[in-house]
Amino acid sequence: MIKALASTLRFLVYLKNALIKLAKLLSKPLKKIGRFLLLIIILPLYKTGLSTKKLINKFYAPQKRRHRLIHPFSRRYLSHVILIILSALTVASNLNAYETRRENFGQTWILAYLVTNEDLGDVTEEGPITNSTKVTNYLGQNAVVAKPQVSEEEEGLAPQTAVGGSAIVQQILSPVAEEQASQRGEIIYYTVQNGDTISSIAKQFGVTSNTILWENNLTAYSLIRPGDKLTILPTSGIKHKIVKGENLAKIAKKYGIDAQSIIEFNKLASADDIRIGETLIIPGGKKIIATQPVYSYTAPTKSSTKVVSSGKMSWPNGCRRISQYYGWRHSGVDIACPYGTPIYAANSGRVIKAQGGWNGGYGNETIIDHGNGTQTLYGHQSVIYVKVGQYVEKGQQIGAEGSTGRSTGPHLHFEVRVGGVRTNPLYYIK
Repeated sequence: MIKALASTLRFLVYLKNALIKLAKLLSKPLKKIGRFLLLIIILPLYKTGLSTKKLINKFYAPQKRRHRLIHPFSRRYLSHVILIILSALTVASNLNAYETRRENFGQTWILAYLVTNEDLGDVTEEGPITNSTKVTNYLGQNAVVAKPQVSEEEEGLAPQTAVGGSAIVQQILSPVAEEQASQRGEIIYYTVQNGDTISSIAKQFGVTSNTILWENNLTAYSLIRPGDKLTILPTSGIKHKIVKGENLAKIAKKYGIDAQSIIEFNKLASADDIRIGETLIIPGGKKIIATQPVYSYTAPTKSSTKVVSSGKMSWPNGCRRISQYYGWRHSGVDIACPYGTPIYAANSGRVIKAQGGWNGGYGNETIIDHGNGTQTLYGHQSVIYVKVGQYVEKGQQIGAEGSTGRSTGPHLHFEVRVGGVRTNPLYYIK
């Protein structure tokens, strides 16, 4: 133990001597570093702080030591006055700024034009569901009319156009141009141009509007936009793909067309000159649409009423122009459309009223019960196509646009009633 203590003591003495020598070696560099920090950094910072403090005290010191020019800007009341002046100038500049009118905003956007244009509902577009001949042009006064394809000898005959409201009605081609278009024998792929509508394109190529709609899987509500590609058949009709078990006689019977017409138009050698998978053009053919189920009606009781609705309601006609919104002293929305425009059921349900006459100003009106206390009303109709007790499907035509009752022009008065209370229809229709 004594040897261990002696060894420890010896080590401590050695360590002390080593630390003393190290301190002597580092003392000079540390002194230089400390002097550098003191003279170059610490003292200048301290001096700057004192100068800044004196300058601040000069502005906020007692009255005799204040700076006469700068002192007013350091007071809070002056900042308030400056903010008030700047606010007044900003308001004045905004009041005098040029107004951005809604009719000048987004004129190059088709969607913006659909939402903002007041004259959009003046015409409607022909579709496969009805036989209406009225046309809707979804582009407004900035649209460019697509020129029809004419021969050089007809170049002097300008296409005739008519303007209705802000929409451009389809072009009228000369007889020669129509004859050339109707004699096509091949399918054409057409790029939609500004100002085009389904009906104008159909007129241009000598086919019906339904032919274009059916071939391109479109409906009466579909929008076409510049740049879209459309397949144009060489004649009015429909395209049919042959499947196993079919022959020409069955195909002709299916579409109600003479088999010889199909042979001649498709340049077949005979009725047996067809193969599974081949495509035939059926001239004059119409798209086969599954017939709607027929519902029988018996006087329902509370326990036997069955009305199946499909959630969100659909738009009740083909126009989107609202001439009067739901609000003060108006229990629904008025949707302006040309006379005779089809009116559709917003949802599936049972007709509980279909009555002509004045009807308190509603004119010819239809009311449909959709279940769960929800009803829809369709007023001012020119014609009613349904009767009380009939079940209708969502999107089924129930009438036509009119101006009966208290009305100053053709429009649909559409109401939604929930639990007997009239609510804003725009909350329910899409």
